[in-house]
Amino acid sequence: MGLTKAEYSQLKPTINLGLQNLHILHRFPGFAYRRERGVAVWRGTLQPRQFSPKYRVAIRYKLSSYPTVNVISPTLASRPPHVWKDGTLCLYYPKEKPWQKDMLLAKTIIPWTALWLYYYELWLDTGKWLGPSSHASDSKLQSWSSNPVEGYSILEKPTEQQTA
Repeated sequence: MGLTKAEYSQLKPTINLGLQNLHILHRFPGFAYRRERGVAVWRGTLQPRQFSPKYRVAIRYKLSSYPTVNVISPTLASRPPHVWKDGTLCLYYPKEKPWQKDMLLAKTIIPWTALWLYYYELWLDTGKWLGPSSHASDSKLQSWSSNPVEGYSILEKPTEQQTA
């Protein structure tokens, strides 16, 4: 019999913070690295579209946990969708395990953050979250605005019924 998911995940090598930092600084040279209370923190600026404001973000990562992202500036609008109660961005649903410890932040979390900011700007323009979502019923997620595509997996396209 094969390995369980939990056993397999133990076999995957964790990418150490030095390697994470090297890749982030290579792909995003404007980001800066610091250790704060035992947690790796990268701060930098992302601009999802040419005429978008520049967003200053902080990415926090401890090897034994999931990375988290906060927008430092500009201040987000009141009650944005897809923000956890602690103010961190909801880039993915942890129960679906899209983030794994063998992934590079520079190839996942930072691009996912830029994409979240893109959908945030569309939400500001339209009042609807047009990005993917799969967790409307999770009680820890702020659900202040309706989402026309709730209820499908991040990897699936919505059906016409879900978007109607």
